[in-house]
Amino acid sequence: MKKKYIIFTLLFVLSVNLKAGDASFTISAEVTRNTTVNIALDFVSAYIKNLDIYPKFFPHIISVKKLPNAQSEWVYRVEAPLAPSYNVKFILEDKSRSADTLLFESIDKEKDYLYCTAYLNRLSDVKTKVNFLFKISMTREKASEIHILAGILGEKFLSEKMKERLEGDLEDFISSVVKDMYMVYRTSEKQ
Repeated sequence: MKKKYIIFTLLFVLSVNLKAGDASFTISAEVTRNTTVNIALDFVSAYIKNLDIYPKFFPHIISVKKLPNAQSEWVYRVEAPLAPSYNVKFILEDKSRSADTLLFESIDKEKDYLYCTAYLNRLSDVKTKVNFLFKISMTREKASEIHILAGILGEKFLSEKMKERLEGDLEDFISSVVKDMYMVYRTSEKQ
């Protein structure tokens, strides 16, 4: 009796997810983190607007390439359990309008969407608070295009896993960037 119940439940979940997958299947995550550095806002702004730091320090960002018209191509490595890794390309537009804001947003907001911001707050002449916000989403017609078991695992579960990973990646990025920023800052001060 217990085996029949388990099989029935799995088939029901699978059929519900397959029907939902007919329309589209989306996984997404949004994370925020902040840090404070004892460095002037102008220096911090120039540092974080340097696209070279993102593939160097942000885990799973494979490359960032400048394109014409304030655009850039970001390649992000998706690693999911029980499935091979694959790369997703995002074409982002630089919408930063001031020295205290970094804002990159995907041109395509439907299929593969990436949104990155850093808001800088001058606390004093030599102290800056940086608030980071990263959003990512991927939408496919079929759940299996995202993950072989996506239809069974569901959007919510996979989105939670994506968020956990992005939180860890952002924390690693901030830690590495702060160390490097201080080193670059001290070197520039000596010159």
